[in-house]
Amino acid sequence: FAYLIAEKQAKRTRRRTHYTREQPRTRPPDTKSRASRYSIAMLQYDDSAFCFVALSFISIYIFPSWFSIIGKVRTALFSTDEDIGAISRTSAEEKKAAALKENNKGLKTLNETGFKVNFVLTLIFTIIFLYLVFSVKSNGEVNSFDPFSILEIDAGADLKAIKKAYKKMSLKFHPDKNPNNPAAEATFMMVAKAYEALVDPVAKENFEKYGNPDGKQSLAVSIGLPEFLLNTDYRNLVLVSYLIFMVIVIPAAVWMYYTDSSKYGEKDVMYGSYSWFYNHLNEHTLVKNLPEVLAGSAEFRERNQTKTVEEKQQLTAVLAKVKPSMPKPTYTNAVVMKGNILLHA
Repeated sequence: FAYLIAEKQAKRTRRRTHYTREQPRTRPPDTKSRASRYSIAMLQYDDSAFCFVALSFISIYIFPSWFSIIGKVRTALFSTDEDIGAISRTSAEEKKAAALKENNKGLKTLNETGFKVNFVLTLIFTIIFLYLVFSVKSNGEVNSFDPFSILEIDAGADLKAIKKAYKKMSLKFHPDKNPNNPAAEATFMMVAKAYEALVDPVAKENFEKYGNPDGKQSLAVSIGLPEFLLNTDYRNLVLVSYLIFMVIVIPAAVWMYYTDSSKYGEKDVMYGSYSWFYNHLNEHTLVKNLPEVLAGSAEFRERNQTKTVEEKQQLTAVLAKVKPSMPKPTYTNAVVMKGNILLHA
């Protein structure tokens, strides 16, 4: 019995020793914090990336807008009667042709409020677009590194000309001569980098292979937002703008979209029209009564409301002309009556 107890204790000791050797209790590396530090170091706000993002969004608006504006101006000033369909074959069509010419031709057609607002907005966004293009072209990373253009010398210049240009530009843009001038400091660094790419053998070889004197560049990831958003001076403004956008603008846009889209069913037909047709169309409906049924569609109800006395008088005059060819109305609703009269006219 004592022998069995000793053997059992020896096995426990061997298991404990084996576990200690094979599976040492070491603290696992803090991969989460390391990944977080890496993400924070990589993902930074970048003005150049923001310029590209802004250019993409602005181009979605200005290019179709300019196409529409040019088309509107062309129609108003250079279109023919055939282009706008103002061709009269009978005396009854002359008035319609004259109305088409009046509404589609001439400078007065460009005096609409919507056209003027769109033109001003397009012009403003076009100026911003050109400014961003110039900013990217001059300061963005899209530029290829050209040491000769940076030093303002001809390509293939000799060593003497390179040293002379470097001395001149380094003295001109030296930070000691341009205190509190970030642009001059950046230019000074680019001049030094360009000189190194043309003089130092290793930097020259890197430039010829990779287009950069520092050698092959790694992929940099950044956020396409302006850097001033991180400035503490604008913290309150950024916070208020964010709250307005997230709490007011987005919910209002979603509510407007849902309110409008909830009125329409399949093939963009309003649910009110479905209900109207379901209750007023059957196998006994005559073809001559279809215009009256169509006039009761929900799409026409707001448009066909008679709001002024002048409209009522005009509608009465039209009714007198079409009454002989129009069947006796089934519905006395003012909106349905107006739509029925206009369809028969």
